[in-house]
Amino acid sequence: MFGSKKTPEEKAAAARISKIRGAAAAAGVTMFGGKFRSPNQMDVPIEGARVTIERGEEAKARITATRVALTGIFAIWLKKDMNKLFITIEGAGGEVLVQPVAASKEPQARIFATLVNGEATSID
Repeated sequence: MFGSKKTPEEKAAAARISKIRGAAAAAGVTMFGGKFRSPNQMDVPIEGARVTIERGEEAKARITATRVALTGIFAIWLKKDMNKLFITIEGAGGEVLVQPVAASKEPQARIFATLVNGEATSID
C-alpha cells in the first residue's frame, strides 16, 4: 500500500550487496555508494568486479600496470611489503584498485573475494 514492493530479484541483489559490504569491511576494503573506493585510486563499481588476492612475496616480483600508471618508471624500484596481502579489484570497464591489507586478514579477504566473484578464490 505504501511505497513500492521489491521484486524477489531486487531483494536478492540487496542481500548480496549487504553481505559484500560486511565482508569488504572485515577485509579492510572501503565500499560506498555501490563502488569500492580507496584514496588516490579509481573507484570500481561492484557490478562486474573481479577480485584477486596476492601475498607480498608473489606480488613483489610483478610490476602491475596500476603501479606503473601511478608512479611511472619508478615502479621498478618500489617494494611491496612482505607482511601484507594485496587485494586487486578489477572492474568490468577496466578500472583497477589495489588495496594492501594485513596478512592476518587472509580469511576475511578470501570470504570477500568469494562473495564478489561468486566462486572460491585462491591466493596467487
